[in-house]
Amino acid sequence: MRTVVCSGLGRDVSALGFGCASLGSRISEAQGRRALDYAFERGVSWYDVAPPDGGGEAETILGKFLVGRRDRVAICTKVGIARPMLSPLMRFMTVIKRGALRAFPELWTTVDAGSKSNRIREPLRGDLIESSLAESLRRLRTDYVDVLALQEPRAEDFADSTILAALRRVVEKGYVRCLSIVGEPDAVAAGVASGLFRIVQCRDNPFHQTIDEVRSKLSGDPSFFFVTQNAFGAGAHERLSHLLVGDGGRLGALASQLAYGPPFMASEILLDYAFGNNPAGVVVASMSHQAHIDANCARASRAPRTDVVEFVNKTMLTSPANKLARYV
Repeated sequence: MRTVVCSGLGRDVSALGFGCASLGSRISEAQGRRALDYAFERGVSWYDVAPPDGGGEAETILGKFLVGRRDRVAICTKVGIARPMLSPLMRFMTVIKRGALRAFPELWTTVDAGSKSNRIREPLRGDLIESSLAESLRRLRTDYVDVLALQEPRAEDFADSTILAALRRVVEKGYVRCLSIVGEPDAVAAGVASGLFRIVQCRDNPFHQTIDEVRSKLSGDPSFFFVTQNAFGAGAHERLSHLLVGDGGRLGALASQLAYGPPFMASEILLDYAFGNNPAGVVVASMSHQAHIDANCARASRAPRTDVVEFVNKTMLTSPANKLARYV
């Protein structure tokens, strides 16, 4: 597994991060534990979670995995989106839904979109930051997290002295090693101006190149460590697949000259694009099956392919076929 130096933590971490959003919802606890164990064995050391992940169960599942491994992994959790309070009946229905969607996996996109739209953003307050972190630490079975990220803050939140004071306090007390922001470019820029943050998290794929806009907002400052996610998000896989077969297969043929081929051409290009566009940072991906983990680890173990980034940006996204793909 290729590693990168996280300057905010002063240590090496895996270039591939394990996204825990599906633990306890899309996949069961047992399957999630197997996936976590296998990814760890393959060298994954960055684990990304949040209180609402997995219907509120992901932190608890991850906490069980951490026993005996805590000093060998980096944990990032978040504050800003409320953890759902599910009744026993609702949790039982999650199990039923999981079984039904296993038979019809194509419905997951619709279900995931609905789940995300129902997430409740909590107005950031100093006391909320500390109480949310305390609950996360309890569920994670640890006395500190490596990274605490503000999830989807507003630019004006960073004008609130009580929020900034609470963030300084959790670091000073040793509950948090480093602070991060997950959000849109304007909010990231406002947060960075406070001087508290050295890690920036944002989505990045060929159709949502948020990291480039964030870099521009930060004036290309190389001291910031980037964590990117959603390599396959917002229909990126479907859109890229249509590009590859469109225009008489011309783009697919060009991609084959870069050593890509069926049946996983689109997936491999998207992963290589993510690593190539964030070569010194972490790319977070959801992983649930051994074959999926093997594929992700294989791409993460290679040198970042900046040539793929150039190919996608200058050839594929400027192709007339992209006009069709954007509507898929």
